[in-house]
Amino acid sequence: MKYLELAQTFEKLEKTASYLEKNKIIADLLKKTPPQEIGKVVLLMLGRAWPTYISKETGVAHQQLKKAVAMASGYETTEVDKLMTKIGDLGEVAEQLITKRKQVSLFAKPLTVDEVFNAIKRLPEITGAKSTDRKLELVAGLLTSAQPVEAKFIVRTVLGDLRIGVAEGRLRDAIATAFGVNPEEVEHAYMLASDYSVVAEAVARSGAAGLKRVTVTIGHPVSPMLAQRAESPEEILKRMNGKAAFEIKLDGIRIQAHKNDSDVKLFTRRMEDYTNMFPDLVKPVHDAITTPRAIVDGELVAINPESGRPMPFQEVLKRRRKYGISKAVKEIPVVLYLFDVLLVGDKVLMSKPYTERRKTLEKIVKPNDHVQIVEQRILGSPSEIREFAEYAVKIGHEGLLAKDLKSPYRAGKREFMWLKLKPTLDTVDLVVVGALYGKGKRAGVYGSYILAARDATTNTYKTITKCGTGYSDEDLEQLTQLFKPLQIPKPHPDVEIEIEADAYFKPEVVFEVGFEEIQRSPEEKHTSGMGLRFPRFIRIREDKRPEEATTITEIEQLYREQQQKKGKRV
Repeated sequence: MKYLELAQTFEKLEKTASYLEKNKIIADLLKKTPPQEIGKVVLLMLGRAWPTYISKETGVAHQQLKKAVAMASGYETTEVDKLMTKIGDLGEVAEQLITKRKQVSLFAKPLTVDEVFNAIKRLPEITGAKSTDRKLELVAGLLTSAQPVEAKFIVRTVLGDLRIGVAEGRLRDAIATAFGVNPEEVEHAYMLASDYSVVAEAVARSGAAGLKRVTVTIGHPVSPMLAQRAESPEEILKRMNGKAAFEIKLDGIRIQAHKNDSDVKLFTRRMEDYTNMFPDLVKPVHDAITTPRAIVDGELVAINPESGRPMPFQEVLKRRRKYGISKAVKEIPVVLYLFDVLLVGDKVLMSKPYTERRKTLEKIVKPNDHVQIVEQRILGSPSEIREFAEYAVKIGHEGLLAKDLKSPYRAGKREFMWLKLKPTLDTVDLVVVGALYGKGKRAGVYGSYILAARDATTNTYKTITKCGTGYSDEDLEQLTQLFKPLQIPKPHPDVEIEIEADAYFKPEVVFEVGFEEIQRSPEEKHTSGMGLRFPRFIRIREDKRPEEATTITEIEQLYREQQQKKGKRV
């Protein structure tokens, strides 16, 4: 398949705001893509040559890429810099200079998808002596053979910023449309594989039957099962037939550990590989899991080395770093608390009832100083549940997580088979889509943020509140620095917003926000049709992807429950 066809599709997607039109453009491309190449096409559409859970970057910086553009076009880097200052997008700079290139290579030939994909995939592997020069030559070689529109998207892909408004959420519907399968079956396969290239190839080769064959694989993180909220022990017992398993709910980073003989990988709920950030856990996890192959689920918690008590969530996040890891290991020791098992050997256990999985977990895990099994009690009395919840909070944890004794492990689902019971104010997880500048004491930083809930039907984000309280002065400084690189000149194509903002952002960061009440809101104010009364910033949910943010449906359910408590009809 010619890369030009893919680049021209990217061009159409960049110019299209409509969700349905984007869906049609992607579906049309997938239909005519050979099955053996569809995985590569899907990954390139997401702006990379490897799935999300593989932590890689091309390692080619802006300055190096400018030199590659200059080499391929025959212009001086000063001309590249001048155009860059004027346009602000190196992809468009490359497109313009390649259009009027001063030299044409006699050896140039049409680029293929295979060629571009394989070259970009090679970039992170080029290391050692003169690696910068070798990377530059590889990219320049692609650009020398590229048509102008191809050059634009090659440059953007190398930089990891494709700008075509296609996130993973959009691919579910496009794959379903292209091959006439159920979107929910596509999504389920993705929850197991965490890689739409695998899903697309499976369905392209074998249709719906291919989707059913996508399964759990060690080394590929599974989307974690999630919990709904519960108001009281009585509600939990009513939903779970009078008895449930109650586990202590921990405030840490959700970690899925994969063991394959001597190899151990640690993945977050965002499908990121954190193994290198927690080297002190690798051997303890390997030793604790007594079977050669397994996937287990748990929560990683920072422990105060003096008191032995759990530290706040923000402390464990300080372990997320590329440098100074050995120092952080000593300052912030961590423990991984396990609570579920998904696979042992080659046997997938996710369809087994909770009680059977828990017995298996206890059988295959031998706890040590860094790996423990979450404390659990099977209870059927509200008073016993409250007593256990008070104990959990007293020893420094969040509360309890209740699990239906018969519940399977439903990848990526948030259902009433798992219920969280926390003695705190209501909170929701919302995506940051814009900001307003601060005034007075807050001048020079963003003073409040515009937040959006996820519309699960269209995979878009609709505004629900502005949040200007709960931040310390340090928070405001740090958040402003965090969001500057995410700023874009207009609302992101996946965001529906009517509010005039001083800055718009790519929808990539999730805030946990507390609130007093949910209210109906006119859509001209908030496009979700809902609003929050007295919203308050709690923290950044660095462990959550935007796709995991609270949905509008969930917020509407909270609103109904709130109204019922007040005795009002909804």
